[in-house]
Amino acid sequence: MGVHILPAQSAVFVSFCLRLTELKIEEHTLVGNSTRLECKYDLQGEKLYTVKWYKDGNEFYRFLPGESPEVQVFDVTGVHVDEKQSTAESVVLRPLELASSGKYRCEVSAEAPSFQTVTNHSSMLTVAPPDEGPRISGGQDRYKPGDTVNVNCTSGRSKPAVQLAWYINGEQVNSSYLRGPYTDYVGREGLMVTTLGLKFEAGMQHFRLPGSSGHQQHRNRLDRDMKLKCVATLGTVYWKSKEQSALAHRPRPVPGLPLPAADDGLVGGDEQDADSRADPVHASSNSPSINIAQSLYINKIAVYVSASFIVLLR
Repeated sequence: MGVHILPAQSAVFVSFCLRLTELKIEEHTLVGNSTRLECKYDLQGEKLYTVKWYKDGNEFYRFLPGESPEVQVFDVTGVHVDEKQSTAESVVLRPLELASSGKYRCEVSAEAPSFQTVTNHSSMLTVAPPDEGPRISGGQDRYKPGDTVNVNCTSGRSKPAVQLAWYINGEQVNSSYLRGPYTDYVGREGLMVTTLGLKFEAGMQHFRLPGSSGHQQHRNRLDRDMKLKCVATLGTVYWKSKEQSALAHRPRPVPGLPLPAADDGLVGGDEQDADSRADPVHASSNSPSINIAQSLYINKIAVYVSASFIVLLR
């Protein structure tokens, strides 16, 4: 009996792999607004069995193609589904409330025989922004070098608490200047009010020339000001600021004596304006005319300082 050996036939196996392609959930949302949760997938030849949505482990939405009804909604605290706007790939929630915050998970399953299931999740924070901007208290209209600046910035009511930041002339302050933040809880909803203090000794570096112009050669340093700004933020959904200006303190005028000229500077000040220009005189420093002018200038400043000191003592 002969033995017939048949040629081997190659077998072809087709593998399908259900996969999620995109999960889109807003990181921050506002109380009273709506949001759309999106879950996109590629069946890759499989047949869709169901799409389910969970919040903190509790199912609140189920899509069953071919069933009647296709959409089923389950009660979960903080979740209000708009069924007419929801589909197999997205769910609309409205209105949102503080309890809407949580971890949301999408789960997609294929039909038999594979019953493959894929899932992914992301978190959403629903916030109640302040109903008013930040407020600054404790400031003065004028300061002089050596004075203590001691001010507070207080936010409106929110949940969660807002983040506060202080700026001096547009630059964020050194953390050593800060006091706090301090948070108080108000009302039954547990809304929060945040206060951040700012305390430092004013120096000439904290004052600047307002409305500087490159065409000005002489500007009065007595007109310098200091801008304090408080910025309140809450995630990516809220940003507001409050600014307060204070002028450099002017010495009280002495009867019969003129105030310093525009280029005389603040009494006792030792800084130069950034765009100040040198005197265009090129004579030697030993020139008699220059020595006389310097002596007159020094005497004028000395008389002004002495007279101001007498008035302050009174």
